[in-house]
Amino acid sequence: MAASKTGRVLQALKDNWLAMAQLKTFSKCVTDSIKNMNAGEDKKRRRLNEWMNHSSFNKCLLNEQGCEIAERLVLKNLFWNRDLPRTLQGFYRFKGLVMAAIIRGWAFAPHCDLIWMETSSPNLVECTKFAKGVKSMQLEIMLAYRFCWQFTLAGFHADALEIDTFAKDFTRRGILAYGERIQREERNNGVDTLAHQKWSGANYYDRYLKTVQGGISSTAVMGEGLTEEQFKESWTRQGAVGLGEGAVVVAKARM
Repeated sequence: MAASKTGRVLQALKDNWLAMAQLKTFSKCVTDSIKNMNAGEDKKRRRLNEWMNHSSFNKCLLNEQGCEIAERLVLKNLFWNRDLPRTLQGFYRFKGLVMAAIIRGWAFAPHCDLIWMETSSPNLVECTKFAKGVKSMQLEIMLAYRFCWQFTLAGFHADALEIDTFAKDFTRRGILAYGERIQREERNNGVDTLAHQKWSGANYYDRYLKTVQGGISSTAVMGEGLTEEQFKESWTRQGAVGLGEGAVVVAKARM
């Protein structure tokens, strides 16, 4: 029915289908089926208790295991299909909630150093519930909340701001803007990219050339007389602006 449909028409078809399908999780499907059974209330209650005992969040029940349990509870006509409601891109639908994040935290904790939870907006209640839930089974794991991407976002804007303002300054003052705004600040703050050749892989490439050329190379990037030699551990440069007579500049690598 959705073939050849695009844009708003396709979106409307999807929305209508979701409304009619009344999607529910497998556990909700099982509990609804038990409640609608043609049986006494005591019998329904026992089966509900049995199902909840098997399917509690901390059990991390696989769907195949859930189907086997449902059959034991005499729910043989239960219909639930995880493939039918998949998105156009092929993703399975997922009911997101704090408990789901906690369960994923339990699963990933043995394989990572830090677990990060993200929400659409800051929420102290959800954050606290997440932290307590994960640490109830993985006490030593480090946690983060709405943090990691904020640093990346800050870096993105910092890069954009500096590039924009530097480009304007470079238009006015030329290479002097680069010397004062970039290289001098790298030197003053001990930023390792001041010695930029090694950051572009020059050391690796030189070693590669020497390996295939008998230990020497006439086209090495690094070495005496090249710009990398200007950035030693420490040096004294006469006539350097603003350094003072006999000043020693230190630029230590952090690699």
